[in-house]
Amino acid sequence: MGEVYRAKDTRLGREVALKVLPESLALDRDRLARFEQEARAASALNHPNIVTIYEIGREGETTFVAMELVDGKTLRELSVPGPLPVKKVLNVAAQVSEGLAKAHGAGIVHRDLKPENVMVSTDGFVKILDFGLAKLMETDTSGVSALPTIAQPETRPGTVMGTVGYMSPEQASGEPVDFRSDQFSLGSVVYEMLTGKKPFQRKTAAETMSAIIRDEPEPASRLRPDLPLPVRWVLERCMAKERDERYASTRDLARDLSGLRDHLSEATSGGEMLLASPARRRPRGVWIAAAAAVVALAALAGWVAAKSFWREAPVAPSFRRLTFQRIILGNARFAPDGQTVVYGANQSMDPSRPASLYLTRLDGPESKAFEFPGDILSISKSAELAIFHATNAGLYGTLEVVPMTGGKPRRLVENVAWAGADWDPSGKQLAVVRNVAGEDRLEYPIGTTLASGRIGGPRFSPDGREIVYWDLSSEDDSRLMLIDVASKQKTTLASGWPAVAGGLPCWSSDGREIWFTAAPLGEMDSLWAVDRKGRLRRVVRVPGILELYDRSREGRVLMAHHTITQTLTGQFPGAGAEIDLSWLDRSNVADMSADGTTLLITENGEGAGANPAVYLRTTDGAPAVKIGEGEGVALSPDKQWALTRRVEGGRRRYWLVPTGPGETRPLPLEGLDVREGAFTPDGKQIVFAAAGAASAKPKVYLADVAGGKPRAISPEGTSLWFGSNQVSPDGRRVLGVRSGRYVTFPADGSGEPLPVPDAVPGPDRVIQWSADSRALYVHRVGARPMVLELMDPETGTRKLSKQIHIPEQSSFVRIRVTPDGSAYVTASRSATSELYLVEGLR
Repeated sequence: MGEVYRAKDTRLGREVALKVLPESLALDRDRLARFEQEARAASALNHPNIVTIYEIGREGETTFVAMELVDGKTLRELSVPGPLPVKKVLNVAAQVSEGLAKAHGAGIVHRDLKPENVMVSTDGFVKILDFGLAKLMETDTSGVSALPTIAQPETRPGTVMGTVGYMSPEQASGEPVDFRSDQFSLGSVVYEMLTGKKPFQRKTAAETMSAIIRDEPEPASRLRPDLPLPVRWVLERCMAKERDERYASTRDLARDLSGLRDHLSEATSGGEMLLASPARRRPRGVWIAAAAAVVALAALAGWVAAKSFWREAPVAPSFRRLTFQRIILGNARFAPDGQTVVYGANQSMDPSRPASLYLTRLDGPESKAFEFPGDILSISKSAELAIFHATNAGLYGTLEVVPMTGGKPRRLVENVAWAGADWDPSGKQLAVVRNVAGEDRLEYPIGTTLASGRIGGPRFSPDGREIVYWDLSSEDDSRLMLIDVASKQKTTLASGWPAVAGGLPCWSSDGREIWFTAAPLGEMDSLWAVDRKGRLRRVVRVPGILELYDRSREGRVLMAHHTITQTLTGQFPGAGAEIDLSWLDRSNVADMSADGTTLLITENGEGAGANPAVYLRTTDGAPAVKIGEGEGVALSPDKQWALTRRVEGGRRRYWLVPTGPGETRPLPLEGLDVREGAFTPDGKQIVFAAAGAASAKPKVYLADVAGGKPRAISPEGTSLWFGSNQVSPDGRRVLGVRSGRYVTFPADGSGEPLPVPDAVPGPDRVIQWSADSRALYVHRVGARPMVLELMDPETGTRKLSKQIHIPEQSSFVRIRVTPDGSAYVTASRSATSELYLVEGLR
C-alpha cells in the first residue's frame, strides 16, 4: 500500500524514503486511516531492527511518511536464487525476532510479516517494514478484530489482515490474533529462506488458507537434509498450529535464534550429536590400492587408519513429542514394557495444587489420566507405581504405592523429598530421601541411612549395588555422587555445577555411564554423560531448558523441554493500576525502597549472561540501570547503596555497590559464608545470616557498614527467611527462622528468639514488618488471589490488608511491600513444558 520514493530532507541534509498516497487514493478514508495507523504504530517504536519514522505530513491532498532510507534488498529479492545458507538465515531471523519482540513488548502486532516487508541492508542489518496492518493490542479488551480476513494472494487496502501464504492459522480462520501470530509468519518466512519453497503454497488462495489451517508443511529436513536439529526444533515450534504451543514470549524466541546463530558450529558438531546426516565415506578402492603399493607394515598401518576413518558417523537424534497440552511437567518414567510412559503434570506452577498422573503409549498421541492424583517417582519391574503427593510447598510430601493397573494408593512414607524415591532392580524395596529433623536422609532399605545432607534424585545401578544421587548441600556446588550400598563408600563423579535442571540422573543400560542434565555457569542446559572415573562428555545441547527423566534399556530417553519466564508486576505511588516492571527474562525483586519508588532487581536468566546481575529501576517505568554483578540482597534506606552477594573461593561474600557515583567495595566479614541480609533503619549497619565452617549452623549477625568485627545476635541454628525484610522499622526486632518456626528476637542480641504463633515456613510466608513495627505482613502460599494479612507476632491474630492477583498459570516467587502497605511488587514465574521421546543419542 502506497508508493515509495527516494527523497532529500533539505532541513537535515539527509536522504529519506518517502511513502505517499496519491490524491485519488487519499480520498478513501479507510485506506487513509490504515496508512496513518501504520505510521503511528511504527513511529512509536525505537529499535535498530525496525525502520525509523521521521515525520507524518500532508502536501495538498497527498499524505506522506518520511522514514529511514535502507540501502539494501528485501528478503524476496535475496531469496530469488534459491535457499540461503543456514547461518545467514539465522542472522536474519534473529534480528527480525528481536524487532518483533520490541513491538510485541509495546503491544503492537505486525500481522503482515512476509519477505517483501523485511529489508537487509548492504552491511547486514535487518529492518522490518510496513506496520500497515499493526494493531495495538489493548490489555483490557478481548482483542477481537472487526476487520475481516481476506483470501487474496496480495494485500487489499481497507480489509486486509495479512498476506495469504504467510498468515497464521488463527488469521486464516478470522480469529483474534496476538503476538504469536507473528511468530507463525516468521516461521513461514524462515522455512522459505531455508528450503526455497513456501510452506503452504497451493493453486488458489482459498486452498492455501485451508492448508494453513489444516495441513502440516513438508518437513524442512526433507528439503534441506543438512538442517541442524535445533533449527528444525525452533522452526516447528514457531509453526505450531495451536498458538499455545508456540513461544510464550517473542523475546524467548529471539534468544533461541541468537543462541543458534552464535553457536551454529557447536549445534552441528559431531561431538554434540547434532549432525543432520552422516558424512560420506571415501570409496573403498582407494584404501585397497594404497595397501597394495606398500610393504606389509605400511599396509597394516593403512588398514588401521582406514578402520578408524570408516567408523559410523554420528546420526542425528530424533525428537518425538509426547504431550500436547499446556502443562508444567513433574516427572516421567518408562514402564517395564518400554512402550508405556507415565508422567505427572499440572496446569499451574502453583506447588500447593496436586499434580495429575497420566499414562501414554508410544504408538499414539493420547494421554489417559489415572483416577488418583500424584506425580510419578518410580515404576517397579512388576509395574507398581511409587507416586508423590506434595504437602510442603512442593518440596516434600507423601510417598504412596499402587499397581499401574489401578486400585487405591497405599500410603508408605511421609516427608519424602520431591523426586526422592526409586525401586531397586528386584522391585521389592525402595530407596527414599526423606526429611528428618530438617535434614535429608537417603535410606535403603527404608529406615537404614546411607547418606545425609540435602539430597535429590536417587537412582539404582542396573545391578542394584550402587546408587547415584545429587548432593545439593551447597547452592553453588551441586555434586553428582555414587554410593556403594554395602560399604556406604562415596565417590564424587561430577562437581561444581551452579545449577541442576532438576532431572534425575539415569544409568546407561550397561552401567558404565550416568546421564544427567545441568547447566554450566553462563550456558544453556545440556545433557551430559559421566563414567565411573569422572570423565565427562556432552551428549546434546539445544536451546531452552532441558530436564532428563528416564532412559530405557534400549537407549531411548524421556526428556522435557521447558520455557520459563519471570516477571515483576506491582502497584506503586502515582499508578492507578498494576504495571509490569520486568527487565530481562528472569527478573526477581531483591528489595524495594520504603517509599515504593525504587526496586533492586536481580537478573539470573539467559539475558544476564554468565553471572547474575544487579539492576536498579525506578517504579515510574524508567529503564533499569545495571549497577553490578552478583545477587541483590538489600537497598539502603537512603537508596544510595545496594548490598549484593557474590560467590568467591567457595563462599558467598557481601559487596556494597553504589547506586550512583562511588566505588564498589567488599565487606570484610572474617570469612563468613553469608546468606540473607538487610540494612538497619539508620543505614549504618546490616543484619545478616551466615555460617562459618562448612558444617557449622548459621547465626544472625550485626555488622557496621563502615567496617569492623561482626557480632552474633542470635543463637546457633537461627537464620533469616528468604525474601523477607527482616528488621522492624523501629530497629528493635528481627524476624528470623529457627527449628522450622518463624521467630522474632531483639536486634541488639539481648534476648532469646520468641516463636511467632500460627505461622509455619512453607505454608505461610512472612514478608514484612508493618510501619508501626507491631505487626507482620503474611500470606498463604499458593492462594489465588494472594491474601495479604497483618499478623500480631505475639498472639498470631490476623486481619486482612489486601488481595493481590497472581495469574493462574504462574507460581509466586517473591513479594515486597512498603511498611505502610501502599505499594507492592511481586515476582511470578510462568512455564510451559513438552515431553519428548528422544532416540539416537550416543
